[in-house]
Amino acid sequence: MRFQHRVLKLHKCRGCAVGLDLSLMSQPETVPVSVREGFHLAQEIHSKKEVAKKLDQLAIRITSQLQDQNPIMISILHGGLYLTGQLYGRIVFPFQQGYVHVTRYGDELAGGELRWIGKDMPELGGRSVLFVDDVLDEGVTLNHLKSWAFSEGAREVRTVVLSRKLVDNQEHVADYVGLESPNKFLFGCGMDLYGYGRNLPSIYGF
Repeated sequence: MRFQHRVLKLHKCRGCAVGLDLSLMSQPETVPVSVREGFHLAQEIHSKKEVAKKLDQLAIRITSQLQDQNPIMISILHGGLYLTGQLYGRIVFPFQQGYVHVTRYGDELAGGELRWIGKDMPELGGRSVLFVDDVLDEGVTLNHLKSWAFSEGAREVRTVVLSRKLVDNQEHVADYVGLESPNKFLFGCGMDLYGYGRNLPSIYGF
């Protein structure tokens, strides 16, 4: 199925002044058909206003518990970059930063085996660590990273996610959760559809 170019349309959405109707977004032919089809099918799950409110609340909770800990905030690429950037604009206490690049998805819609791609961060020995990720699904990645950080000598390890999917048998319990989402394929606010849509200010799903 292919979709004609259409003029971008704004529509009223619950909890926000104006939202994007992705099905009416004009997209160049160079964008893969699978992405355009996904945008056409997607519905807004969490509005921009709802996301912003939860980001403020996350920053307040993290500040209250970590402001005296001199933590290392570690982004989990690529999904965690959006949440990391949003928190950086809301947090003013001293901390260091780092990143790990691991994936279970790649360009697939379902998770597979964990693959390490890269990492860079200060030494973790004796430090408080906060892993930052976009979404908590099964929890395999966060569980693995938490165990790895302890093996590197971290004093304590916490995790923060923008969204937690409501799925059965979740292996990991995040310390800080912004939103709870249905068990759908999600994109926006760091989450992607075949590498697209991470920049969207709302969260969409299908």
